[in-house]
Amino acid sequence: MSAVKRVIVFLQENKTTDFYFPTLSEWGARVAHTGPLRTTAPDFDQPHDRNAWVHYAMGDYPAEPMQLDNDQLIPYYSWLAKTFVFSDHHFGSGSNSTPGHMLAVGGQMPTLKNPPFVGTHPVWDLPSIFSVAQKAGVSWGAFPDQDGYPIKFYTSLSKPPGTDDVHPPSQFIPMAKGGTLPQVCYVWSPAGYDEHPPAVSAPDYLAKGQGLVWQRVQAVIDGGGWDETVFILTWDDWGGYADSVPTPAIETVPDALHPDGFPIIGGSRIPLLMFGGAVPQAIDPEWHSHASIPKTICDLLGLGTFGVPRVDDAPSLAHLVQPGLGRPVPPAPGSTFAQPVAPIPRPAPVPPAPWPGPLGQPLPPLVTLDGSTVPAPIDGKVNPKPPKAPVAPPA
Repeated sequence: MSAVKRVIVFLQENKTTDFYFPTLSEWGARVAHTGPLRTTAPDFDQPHDRNAWVHYAMGDYPAEPMQLDNDQLIPYYSWLAKTFVFSDHHFGSGSNSTPGHMLAVGGQMPTLKNPPFVGTHPVWDLPSIFSVAQKAGVSWGAFPDQDGYPIKFYTSLSKPPGTDDVHPPSQFIPMAKGGTLPQVCYVWSPAGYDEHPPAVSAPDYLAKGQGLVWQRVQAVIDGGGWDETVFILTWDDWGGYADSVPTPAIETVPDALHPDGFPIIGGSRIPLLMFGGAVPQAIDPEWHSHASIPKTICDLLGLGTFGVPRVDDAPSLAHLVQPGLGRPVPPAPGSTFAQPVAPIPRPAPVPPAPWPGPLGQPLPPLVTLDGSTVPAPIDGKVNPKPPKAPVAPPA
């Protein structure tokens, strides 16, 4: 993997695989395509915390079943998904934003809910992909949102020298164009550009989110980094949208309705795209969670073991990367382009192999930076009754 010099992870917000990429069914992905596709983005948020997910998984809360016309609403993402690797059995946690982000950054979830987004918030002394890269002598950079989310939850990233490699989101494009990006980059988007359904009507929020990712990828291309960079694009959590494929019940945590435990990993499927000059076209059918993201980076860049069993034992996507492949660069931002032509006959979805590890295990203790452990979180509140489905605002 010596030709791969950099991995860039883009983390956006609130999508399931069926919701965001229904036309990938034409390429052999196991995604539903149940009827007319929505040509406008849903302009309001859905309940998607631990309580909502548990009741959805129990079958007594109807998560929003809509599907978007991805070719029309997110054409750049659709082109990437059809041209490179589209993972149709990737999943996150059965909860909401902060657990999803921290699972992707460090393979662990110290909380099962969202801490306060402003003001006083907890900080955890946990390893991250950045501490592992630092130990291996590999350069890294974190580009959190405008408030430092979610990097601010890590002790080692909240004070010097860790803060030296934490950059505002506005710095990614000039660094990429200048060819000065480090070898490991995690990149978030500021509010209004993260594809999170808005609290106040903003019909263009998907276009703005896709547009910023598009500009960021182009900046890497302009800086000469296409052939040596592997890009991973995924989303933090399910966002309250339905998905037709249940995930393996790998780890469980007790709640008020399930004293013996209810699945937390896996949660709902979440789309994952991997692309770059060394990435072929493929539908990747195998199971993997957000913990496979740091595992893949460790494998591609030779970082060694992570030190968290959930990461070190995770399935990797590194085998899909083929250095020297010379794949074509994506269309430039703002250009008009056609979608790739779907294969004929339509490929049948490939079933994933069974999850390679044990199932139904209690959520394990957290491994800290000094190697000690702390108890697994149990703060994901589950109420006796499911949440109420939101009422769409007037058109």
